[in-house]
Amino acid sequence: MNIKMTSVALALIATSAAAFAAEEFVEHTNFTSTRTRAEVQAELNNTSAQNQVSAQQEFVEHQPLVSGKSRAEVRAELEAAYAQGTLGHTPEFVEHTYVASTRSREDVRNEAIQAAKASRPVTSRYGS
Repeated sequence: MNIKMTSVALALIATSAAAFAAEEFVEHTNFTSTRTRAEVQAELNNTSAQNQVSAQQEFVEHQPLVSGKSRAEVRAELEAAYAQGTLGHTPEFVEHTYVASTRSREDVRNEAIQAAKASRPVTSRYGS
């Protein structure tokens, strides 16, 4: 079993190494620009002034959402939906039910100990 698992692991390592090695590498050392550095900086400043370039290009800028309802109105709608039965057991909504136990912690502990003792095989002190 160990030889089989080791051979599978080595095969996976070999294929992943080949996949990483197959990435195309683009050589940029012989690049010749058609514009000067000053022209590129001027173009960047121009587009930044016109808000055509985002300050942080990695992130999508979201506009803040403004609701026309107060928190109390939203809660009232939620309660009405509960009362009408239109909001309930759907895959998008999970209703959590809080259950309070009527037994004490000591009662539950004693019950667990008794169940553990009952499930243990009965053997003598000397193993037979």
